[in-house]
Amino acid sequence: MGDDWCTIESDPGVFTQLCQEIGVKGVQFEEIYSLGPEAFASLDLDKLYGLVFLFKWKGEADPRPTVDASDHGIFFAQQVIHNACATQAILSTLMNVPSDKLDLGPHLKEFKEFTVGLDPQMKGLAVSNSEPIRKAHNSFRQQTSFEIVHDKNEKGDAFHFIGYICHENKVYELDGLKAGPVLIGAVPDGAHWTETAREEIRKRIETYTQKAAASGGSEEGSVELRFNLMAIVANQLHDAEQQILRARYLRQRANISLVSRGEDVELVDEVDDDDAPADIPSFEDLSAKDVADAKALVAEQTCKIEELSKVLEVEKKKRDKWTRENNLRRADLVPLALCAMRHLARVGALMPAFEKGKEVHLKRVEEKKAADERMQIAVTSTLANAGGGWHAPEEE
Repeated sequence: MGDDWCTIESDPGVFTQLCQEIGVKGVQFEEIYSLGPEAFASLDLDKLYGLVFLFKWKGEADPRPTVDASDHGIFFAQQVIHNACATQAILSTLMNVPSDKLDLGPHLKEFKEFTVGLDPQMKGLAVSNSEPIRKAHNSFRQQTSFEIVHDKNEKGDAFHFIGYICHENKVYELDGLKAGPVLIGAVPDGAHWTETAREEIRKRIETYTQKAAASGGSEEGSVELRFNLMAIVANQLHDAEQQILRARYLRQRANISLVSRGEDVELVDEVDDDDAPADIPSFEDLSAKDVADAKALVAEQTCKIEELSKVLEVEKKKRDKWTRENNLRRADLVPLALCAMRHLARVGALMPAFEKGKEVHLKRVEEKKAADERMQIAVTSTLANAGGGWHAPEEE
C-alpha cells in the first residue's frame, strides 16, 4: 500500500482540493508569479501559513547542515515513498501552523498526536501508511483505458517539492529527502518571514543561471525555467463572506441608530442582529456618534460590501474553474477520442483533421520555443538585478 502513490500535478486547484479531502479546513493555494519585492503584495501576510516550492531535482550534494526537528519543536517527516513529495511538503508545512490559526481537521489532528514521539523516518512511514492521506492523494490519479509501459532505461526529468515555514521567528526549509529541517535564518526586525524565504528561493534559481552561464549555454546546462512557487493562505472565499457579513451587521446597526434619531434611511437588507459578532459597536455606541459620522459609516460599509462582493465573485469563478479542471483530470477521455476518430474516419475526415492538428501542434511548438528563449533572457536579466520572475507549473 505504501508504494502505491501516483504523480499529481502542481496546481493550486489540485492542492486546495487535496487538503479539503484530507480534512483541512479554511486553506487554499495561490501561485506566486514573481520573486521581486511585490511577490506577496496581494496576499494577507497574517494569514500566509507557508510556501511550497517546486524545482528540478538533480541529486546534487547539499552541504547545508540540518537541525534536529524535535529540538526545534518542528514537525518533520522524511520522504520514504516515491511520487508523494508534493503531499509530503504540504503536510509538513500545515502541521507546523499553530492550532489557533488553522483547523487541521480530525484526521491530521489525530495523526499529529500519534506521531509526536516518532523520529522523522518513522513519521514518513506513518504518512505512507495513512489510508486517508493516500486515498486523497490518489484521487487525482489520471484515469485511462490503456496502461502505457515505459522503458525502464528511459530517464526523464525529476522534480521535487519542498516547504518553507516560519517557526519562532526563524525560517526553515522542509525537504523530505534530507535528515531534518534546514535553518535558513532568523527574520530581521520589522520584516516579514516571506522576505527571508523569497531571498533563499531567489538564490536557488540564480544558482541554476550561473551554472548555465558556466556551461557555455549547452542544452544540458541551459537556463532552467521550470519552477513553481505556491503560498498556502487562508480560504479567501470564506474570508470575504465573513467580512461582508460583518459589514452588513455594522451597517444595519448604524442605520437603526439613524432611524432612532428621526433620519429618513432606507434599510437595504436585513440580518439577524442576535448573531452579530461581539466586537461590533453596540447601538448605544453608534447612537453617541454624530449623524454625519453615522451616515459616513453606513457609506463606508456599503462601499466595503461592494468591493468584497467583487472579490467573492472572483473566488467563486476560481473554484468553479478548479472543479472543472479537477473533473477533467479524473476523467478517462480515451473512449471519447476513439469515438470521435471512428466518426471522422467514417465520413472521410480523419486524415484531413490529423494533418490540420499536426500543423497546429508544430506551430505551438515553435511559439513555445520562442517564448522559452524570451523567458531565458528575462530570467537572466531579472536575477542579475536581484529580482526574479518565472512561472512554469510541472508535475512531480
